[in-house]
Amino acid sequence: MRNGLLLLLMLLFCCSNVHAKDDAIPVQGRVLDNMTGEGIPGAKVYLMTSDSVVIDSMITYPAEAGEDVGFYRFEHLTKVGNYIVRASAEGYEDGYMHCVLRSKREFFVSVKPIRLAKAHELAEVTVKATKVKMVVAGDTIVYNADAFNLAEGSMLDALISKLPGARLTKDGQIFVNGKYIQSLLVNGREFFSGNPKLALENLPAYTVNKIKVFNKSGAASKLAGRDMGDKNYVMDVKLKKEYAVGYMGNVEAGAGSNNRYKLRGLAIKFSDKERIGIFANSNNLNDNQRAALNGEWSPQDVGSGLQTTKTVGAQYMRFLGNEFSWFDLSSLWNHTNTDDESLSSKQTFLYGGDSYQHSRYKSLGSSDNWTAGSNFCIQKDKYYTINNLSFSYAHSHGLNNSNIETSDNQSLLNRMLSANSLESKNIDFNLKNSNGISIIADMIRWNFGINYNRNTQKTFSLQDLTYLQHSLPRDYRNQYINRLNQNLKLSAGISYTWTFRNISLQPEYNYAYSYIKTDNPLYRLDKISGRDSSLFDRLPSATSILATVLDNGNTYHFIEYQNSHQFNFCYRDLHSKLLKCEISVNLPVRIAHANLYYQRMGRHDVSRQSIFFEPNIWLRGNAWEIKAKMNSELPDLTTMVNYRDDSNPMNIILGNTQLRNIHYYDIEGGKTFEGKKHNRLNINMGYHQTDNAVAYSLVFDKQTGVSTVQPISVNGNYRIDLGIGYTRPLDKKEKLSIDNQASFNYNHNVDMAMVQGATQSQRSIVNNWKISNVLKLNYRLDDNYEFTLHGGGTYYLIKSQREGFNNIHAGDYNIGMNAQITLPWKLQLTTDLTMFARRGYQLSEMNTTDWIWNAQLSRSFINKKLLVKLQGFDILRQLSNTQYLMNAQGRTETWNNSIPRYMMLSLSWRFNVNPKKK
Repeated sequence: MRNGLLLLLMLLFCCSNVHAKDDAIPVQGRVLDNMTGEGIPGAKVYLMTSDSVVIDSMITYPAEAGEDVGFYRFEHLTKVGNYIVRASAEGYEDGYMHCVLRSKREFFVSVKPIRLAKAHELAEVTVKATKVKMVVAGDTIVYNADAFNLAEGSMLDALISKLPGARLTKDGQIFVNGKYIQSLLVNGREFFSGNPKLALENLPAYTVNKIKVFNKSGAASKLAGRDMGDKNYVMDVKLKKEYAVGYMGNVEAGAGSNNRYKLRGLAIKFSDKERIGIFANSNNLNDNQRAALNGEWSPQDVGSGLQTTKTVGAQYMRFLGNEFSWFDLSSLWNHTNTDDESLSSKQTFLYGGDSYQHSRYKSLGSSDNWTAGSNFCIQKDKYYTINNLSFSYAHSHGLNNSNIETSDNQSLLNRMLSANSLESKNIDFNLKNSNGISIIADMIRWNFGINYNRNTQKTFSLQDLTYLQHSLPRDYRNQYINRLNQNLKLSAGISYTWTFRNISLQPEYNYAYSYIKTDNPLYRLDKISGRDSSLFDRLPSATSILATVLDNGNTYHFIEYQNSHQFNFCYRDLHSKLLKCEISVNLPVRIAHANLYYQRMGRHDVSRQSIFFEPNIWLRGNAWEIKAKMNSELPDLTTMVNYRDDSNPMNIILGNTQLRNIHYYDIEGGKTFEGKKHNRLNINMGYHQTDNAVAYSLVFDKQTGVSTVQPISVNGNYRIDLGIGYTRPLDKKEKLSIDNQASFNYNHNVDMAMVQGATQSQRSIVNNWKISNVLKLNYRLDDNYEFTLHGGGTYYLIKSQREGFNNIHAGDYNIGMNAQITLPWKLQLTTDLTMFARRGYQLSEMNTTDWIWNAQLSRSFINKKLLVKLQGFDILRQLSNTQYLMNAQGRTETWNNSIPRYMMLSLSWRFNVNPKKK
């Protein structure tokens, strides 16, 4: 794999094109509406000398250009000097902008946007037309929010989950056509310091006008007027005009069965100068019903336990002239209470007979998290600076107890009763700074960062282990751990970019320093004479007694230092005439040095120094791209200490001094095909390989039920991914559309299997195939009626040559219908009925069929300001609290105390205050 990447690098350099000696340099920019910030199509643009002599003229790109609407580009500028660009459009006052060609080494001259003011107010005209769901131009997708019917009261997450080609995960990650969205913006700005879940769960969908997905240039690219390698794939949520300036907000309160409730409120002030927002949210819904009305809430999403969440946040943002100049302050507080109760039966596949574990678990906990942050960004004509500061504090505590029984296929081996009390405090401080200065056609950039983390954990545990088949003595332990972990990270870097037209060369240096200090004293309180075992979470009154019961074998202290020096050379060609694409090649060499000073029953020091060559290549053409990279890392030095940790008598952990450096190889590629009438086909492929991956060898003692694990380096792990997505309308009016997303995944997994007799582990190879497809057929008659047929399935094939392994052929599939209908008396019904089925599993109880019916009935009053809605989840009471899981290692059956089904009646009020027109 390494040799293949090196060969590809050599071929690229050998194929470097000889550029024609063309002295002409383009001049380009955009003409925008001063009020809306949107491009103006068909505007007349003139390029003039500094004394107003017209050199050239043209018309800006039309509305069909998508992201490039209002764009212009003059060719053949040859003389260094000052120039003027004038723009005029019907209904607007003329606008002017100065620009300078400083050197013939520049790739092009980037002109600041020309914002035209309206000459007079035009009468509003209402145009009724077919609502197009999306427009695609190059790598930019623009979705029209009004073309999607949503249940009344929906938030942004419900809208995004309906976008063609989009996928929203349970934890708030967004993917569009298989590509991960790196940042979610609102009107071009971050929302609450870039926390996407806050926007997804609190921003009302009715405020959204357009959603734009594109590769957004960073501050360095904007300053240089060319791609500097800082682009991000972003989703920008554009609000409707009436919500872009003024005050808007909404409040909601709901009560339901099983004591369910929710309270939510949001208020935001928008203007062209600042944005102020505050929100609050409190509920006991476990936050797992987010996608309940679109057929994506499967029985596997029930979740575990009961959770109550309270969140309050506020943000102030001040705009300082352009999209890269702003200042903000934000703060967020979150409180969570959890109540988890579960019963579990686990079977582990072993040579010579499987092992079984039955457990009962109960946990109560709460946590408080407070974060505060500030960002200060400035971009001028010749420099930029970006500063990020954040601080967070978290405090959590909990109590839990468990009863675990371990057996083989004939008899019960042991039983362990345990109770634990935990209190944790965490402080985190982070500061980042990055800067850039433009020097004619070149740029110098530098950055530095500081991160400090301090974590303390106080843990009391009570363990009572009884061996039932042998005369081994009862193992009773009352332990106390007062753990302190501190981590300091420093980083700095500098680079210089030399540019000649479309080619740039960039030498770069980066330094990283890490300091980790951990103290983990473990005390055996059960060895204190006369101690009351019922007070397991209490310390003795005389702290001097603790020193006499220190467990030296499981107490450790260590300090770790890491230094990293990276020397990189970057070659970038924005327009290779030979390969007809953009090329970026990085050739970093990193020197990593780590030292560990470890104290545990004596001194155990570990030192490792390595030199890593980590090249990466990026090719991007018209609607396609290919990426290839190599990365390496040192193994965790604390796992390389020769130690034995038996603080948990059921799970003994060993170190391994022979762990090797880990290497990662990744190749990814994608191609998008654009057809007529908004047809779109995208294909994404990936290959990922890990050499010297850390696996955990496990030896199971069938006499006592004790497991011993040890990290070990293994080779042969790789994964192949393929994704194909296709979307298109099926009729001329685009009322009927289809969206199909298919994927194939193959995972070649190498691990260490357990062997009979507890002698050693053997190499185990398991091949995993996973084939999935999701199909949606949508018919939108008008704003009042929309129907969606949806279906999907996943086929699993797990094979191994390991002795005693039974191959697994199984599949999950679903089919259902979603409808949104306007009923008489202005009632709106949104409903989804989906059948989820599992087939092919060896155990009959895993082959299930569940009919999940969720619905919402709503009615708005007072010009849609007041909304009453009745929601029902799992109306047919099909969801079970018992879940089944099977993989190559074994199977698990788990019951938990979650309550997925409920009915809820809620009332919400929304308001919007706009400034009066002068």
